[in-house]
Amino acid sequence: MLKIDWDHGCASDGSGAECKRIVIAGDWVPCWDVQKGSPYDRVMAERPEACYGGTLDLLRGADLRIVNLECAVEGEKPVIKSGPHLCACERHLPCLEAGCFEVASLANNHVFDYGAEGFRKSRDIIESLGIRHYGAGMDDDEAWRPLVCDVGGIRLGLIGFTEGHDLSAAAPGKPGVAGWDVARARAAIRELKKSCDVVIVTPHGGIEFAAHPSKYCIDAFRELAAEHPDAIVAHHAHVPQAIEIYDGVPIFYGLGNFLFHLGTPLHWRRHGFLVELEIARDGVHGFKMHPFFIGHDGLEVLEGEKRAGFFGTIRRVSRPFAPGEEPYSGFYGTLKYRWQNIPFSQFTAVAKFFESDPVKAAAMLRSRLTTLQNIGLNVPMYDRVARGIIDDAPDWAVEMEREYMTREL
Repeated sequence: MLKIDWDHGCASDGSGAECKRIVIAGDWVPCWDVQKGSPYDRVMAERPEACYGGTLDLLRGADLRIVNLECAVEGEKPVIKSGPHLCACERHLPCLEAGCFEVASLANNHVFDYGAEGFRKSRDIIESLGIRHYGAGMDDDEAWRPLVCDVGGIRLGLIGFTEGHDLSAAAPGKPGVAGWDVARARAAIRELKKSCDVVIVTPHGGIEFAAHPSKYCIDAFRELAAEHPDAIVAHHAHVPQAIEIYDGVPIFYGLGNFLFHLGTPLHWRRHGFLVELEIARDGVHGFKMHPFFIGHDGLEVLEGEKRAGFFGTIRRVSRPFAPGEEPYSGFYGTLKYRWQNIPFSQFTAVAKFFESDPVKAAAMLRSRLTTLQNIGLNVPMYDRVARGIIDDAPDWAVEMEREYMTREL
């Protein structure tokens, strides 16, 4: 059984087993807009290895490297959608190669930002770089097809799925991502365990920028844990979130961004961590967190007091998953803070576009009504307000949400 050492950001089962090392990274995105560029444009083109800073040695030393490629690699015509269009282009590809990644998860809400043709081009490009992928495809069979890798004689199976923002989930004959289907993911885990030594699930979902994982993510990931995958490693929130060991399965609720500069001074949106899993043929024997700061010229590994402070924060946001605690208590803190400070922000944002760009407004409203990230925030928040229990949240959880939403560098 894994035991977390919060002071050092690691866990071990104490077995001393000889293991291989897998490093999993969060969101890799060069820029919000290809024409506008990003803080990383110059350094990606001129010194691509420098973008990774001190994380590069860690990546090079691993036996397998996996990244969430949260953008189209090539695209001409963006689709109509709620959020921004994320894309890389030819000048960014040396940086993707410099990270030594052999595997990319494509189960996210931006890989189809430039439609099916943009996805097809992106897929072909990363394959030409020798990067294998999973989590999206030209139909639902391809999107849900697991990826199996050999890691030093260990047969590793990977499954990825996401919320299908903007109705982007694949279907029979329809390109898209592997959508949020927990029952199908559970079945895929069961099937993969028949032929693989280790199975890892990488979901992409949750409420963006929240300190605490949402109830629907907690419920979904714990359902997945019932099938006994060896780890569940999630991303999407753009901030580092909680860790728990549930029924023997390590669950990482959010890695935060990786090589993705949001251009904000907010502290937690500029921090993330790599997770290093120590695996053998009989499963995961330990893990390590490797936190970093997302600087203007690349990633900076945290050391000393900053590193210790990061681990302390992850321990605090993981408090709901300690023995005897209410697992949704952190989420209730998120709801209370957002009701007190930004109660209708998702809908006021839509209203701004109704006259200037009604098509964009329609896409935004569609997302508010159909995407779990929005349903999973708005419905329980307004329900708790209507029932008079919105204030039934621990003060510490509300303050953590306040810190994540307001603390600056």
